[in-house]
Amino acid sequence: MENLPKKKKYAAAGLRRVTGPARAEYLLLAAGAVFCIFAFAHPDIVETARHGYILIRSSLDGNFFGFFEDVYSRVYGYGYTNAAHYNILLYLLYAVWELPLYLIERVGGFVFTDLTLSLWCKWLGAGFYLGCGLMTGALARRLGCGEEGCRWVPFFFWLNPVSFFTVLVMGQYDSICLFFLLWALVYYLDGRMVPFSLVMGVGMVFKFFPVFLLLPLVLLAEKRILRAAGYAALSLWLYLPTALLFLGRTGDAGFFNQLMIERLFTQVFPGGISDASLFLLLLALVCVAARLYQPADRDAQNRMAAYLGLVVFGLLFLLVYWHPQWLILLVPFTILTSLQLRDKTLFAAMEALWCAGFFVLIAALYSRQLEANLLDGGMIALASGFYFSRVEGARTVGFYFSLIPYLNELAPILFYGPILAGMVFKLPLGSGCLADRLCGPQRRPFCCRLACWGIFVVGFGAFWAGPVLFSWLKAMGVL
Repeated sequence: MENLPKKKKYAAAGLRRVTGPARAEYLLLAAGAVFCIFAFAHPDIVETARHGYILIRSSLDGNFFGFFEDVYSRVYGYGYTNAAHYNILLYLLYAVWELPLYLIERVGGFVFTDLTLSLWCKWLGAGFYLGCGLMTGALARRLGCGEEGCRWVPFFFWLNPVSFFTVLVMGQYDSICLFFLLWALVYYLDGRMVPFSLVMGVGMVFKFFPVFLLLPLVLLAEKRILRAAGYAALSLWLYLPTALLFLGRTGDAGFFNQLMIERLFTQVFPGGISDASLFLLLLALVCVAARLYQPADRDAQNRMAAYLGLVVFGLLFLLVYWHPQWLILLVPFTILTSLQLRDKTLFAAMEALWCAGFFVLIAALYSRQLEANLLDGGMIALASGFYFSRVEGARTVGFYFSLIPYLNELAPILFYGPILAGMVFKLPLGSGCLADRLCGPQRRPFCCRLACWGIFVVGFGAFWAGPVLFSWLKAMGVL
């Protein structure tokens, strides 16, 4: 047996060789990522790149604390514009990232175009996207997802159609918030609550979504209310000082944030005296359940923590009007909870359906915003001189989807169904979950490579890249 090839050795021993992504797959992913970074851009990243430059100039002019008003007072030439609406640390991060370009401009005596700035800034979000995949892999090892599963977890994140699209195609930066959330969870699974709260607090300054998960996680780990409140308060160590520094001088950020908060109260529970936010009401129930739950051991607590991520963000996107880039927050938790199942194939198929529903919904909800027009912000449009958004009467992806009978009606089911199924059947019960109880003790064969690439090809290829390419070529007159 010693002289047999490796594959035959494993076959002779009745074992299956544990494999991870091949070098060619890493190269293929890298090539696809670089292409998308240079080929596409959403106007949001252009605006954020400008904001970073304005912060550099405001700081050098001694007007650091006037940054938000400085941005608010400027008039931009794009079809729609946004002032600076986020915490100052986000713009500081981008200002530091853009500082080399600013110095080159000062020395060289020329000005970089918006295209150069936006493509440069896309690399920052892509770097955190890379880190999110690695952090998800670190969590998988702590959750016991199996040797092969742990090797593939980063790829499952990087190739997930939602994370790939929102970061590498759109250029959105929710990956920054998610990176710190996942890093905090690494500390949480190790039982280190103080670093968990501190790092979670960093994520909260980039987007406030982590607070929804922070509360039930703290109550799951700490049953003493005062100590739990202390951990929650500790997470504000960065948000409160930076917010107070700019209190009363944030332009229209307060109005913008109010509009975002009002979305939490749109879907309501019809109470007898007054309606109540359905999401916040259910989140309160989740917090009570987390406080009551007494895990048998550390492993049970960690499995419940991953499940809480699925439930909290699942409820958020079931009940609140979302922007496409927010959905990246749900991706790691669908991956981590699925890879702990005995029967993973069904949930991999549901992930592909969920991504399909996501792309059909955004084609309908954000018509002419998240399809072929994204090519207008990249290098392909610059090189070809063809801009999709300037073609009158160009057919959108949403138009082509509407030609498929009942696809638009089925899209919400494709989107909501897998989220609801995950919340129900992945409920931890003892050493397994409800899905494991139903399917029995037998572990069914599962190919990580096939599932990972299959979800990407179906979700991203068939429901976004393919239709967008067809729409773009039709507008050019090639087809």
